[in-house]
Amino acid sequence: MLLALALTASPLGCDSEDKPESLAPATATQPAPRAHLRGLKGNVQIKRATADEWSTASDGVPLYENDKVRTEAGAGADLVFAGNGSTVHLGGDSLIGIAETRPRPGRPRTDLTVLRGRIDAEVERPATQSLSVTTPAATIQAGREIVFQ
Repeated sequence: MLLALALTASPLGCDSEDKPESLAPATATQPAPRAHLRGLKGNVQIKRATADEWSTASDGVPLYENDKVRTEAGAGADLVFAGNGSTVHLGGDSLIGIAETRPRPGRPRTDLTVLRGRIDAEVERPATQSLSVTTPAATIQAGREIVFQ
């Protein structure tokens, strides 16, 4: 038994009617900022998690997970956290990182890594907020106004 199969082909590809619909490019969603820098005094710099170089910070600049902020001696800045209004005051000659957070529903978190220097933290609603500060030697979690040095 012999089976014959016939295929038709249009010359040089498909007609415009036959072309498959183009797929929409995948859009990467921009993560929400974790905090914003405010009240900069002196030389304050940021290093994005995706960058290799430090750049001069400006008032209102958003900060994302794994970004770093450093201040020179005599400088300072406030980090205002978007999710809960907590404020962290960063002193001179400091280096901090915005830590990755795994929030629990209904419990906003502020997570920092202090590599060098001093911070003062103010938690707006201690009953419903969490502040976690990690240092090279310890991790501290609190729900009231605290000072780390």
